[in-house]
Amino acid sequence: MSKVLILVGHPDLSRSKYNAALLDGVKDLGHVTVHDLYATYPDFAVDGDAERDLLAEHDVIVFQHPMHWYNTTPLFQQWQDIVLTHGWAFNYEGRRSRTAGKKGMVAVTIGGTQDQYTYEGLVGRTADELLNNWDSTLRLCQFDIQPAFKLYGTNFGVPHEDVVTAGKQYRAMLTAFA
Repeated sequence: MSKVLILVGHPDLSRSKYNAALLDGVKDLGHVTVHDLYATYPDFAVDGDAERDLLAEHDVIVFQHPMHWYNTTPLFQQWQDIVLTHGWAFNYEGRRSRTAGKKGMVAVTIGGTQDQYTYEGLVGRTADELLNNWDSTLRLCQFDIQPAFKLYGTNFGVPHEDVVTAGKQYRAMLTAFA
């Protein structure tokens, strides 16, 4: 059975409606570990060795966060800088990294609606294009990249039934890794 690690980069998960709802739907899965980065590192002093140990113990890594200014949250950026180091997570010499072959996936909540994330929409780009930084990071680190999970419209109040549906879809994605 594959072990799944969900790295959560929400600045205030206790006040989150949507990231918390997604996690509530999977917390009972025995093969899933939820790791709240902001609760663990409120001072941003990320322990690179401990985080690399966590990565090494899991087969599937999910990077879950709200989209902030078309990017990840500040602590997630700090986490990447400290944890995904040259020689461990990536190299330029073609050697196999310690993350090679692990499944990597992004799960993101997006404030705008799906219509806003089109070429004709307010943002003028798709969410997938804005997630290219994650795609490039996962590719460099030799992850087996999985399709991103996206929940749109969180700034406008996603209808309860849509949150329930999204939670079921998220659970199904993570259950499929078992």
